[in-house]
Amino acid sequence: MKIKLASINLETADPQKSKRFYLDLLGMEENKERSHGDAFVYLAGGGCDITIATPEEGIAAEPSRTMELGFEVDDIEEARARFARAGYNDVESKSMGWGEVLETRDADGHRVIVYQFTRG
Repeated sequence: MKIKLASINLETADPQKSKRFYLDLLGMEENKERSHGDAFVYLAGGGCDITIATPEEGIAAEPSRTMELGFEVDDIEEARARFARAGYNDVESKSMGWGEVLETRDADGHRVIVYQFTRG
C-alpha cells in the first residue's frame, strides 16, 4: 500500500478570505471541481493540497501555535516582492544555515513560512 500526505484542512470563519491569501500570495490554484460553494475551498499545491472549510460548529478554532505551513520557492526575492506588492507587510525575513525564510501568518493567524534552500 502506497501512502502520501495529500491535504491539510484549515478551518476558518471565512474560507473565501483565506483563499485569497493562498491564491494571490503563494500561487496555489483552486480546484473548482473539489470546491463546494463558499464554505469549502480546495487548493492545489503541487504536492500537498490545502482545503479551507467552515467548521461544522460554525466557530473556527484558534490557529495552532505548534503547526506551520511551509512553502518552498525557487526565488525568495520574488516571493518577498509579491508580499510587498500586495501590501502584506507583516513578513519577517530570516537567514538560516540552510537557506532564506520569510515568516508570516495567513488571514486566520496560521503560521506560514516561505523558504528557499541554499544551492550547493
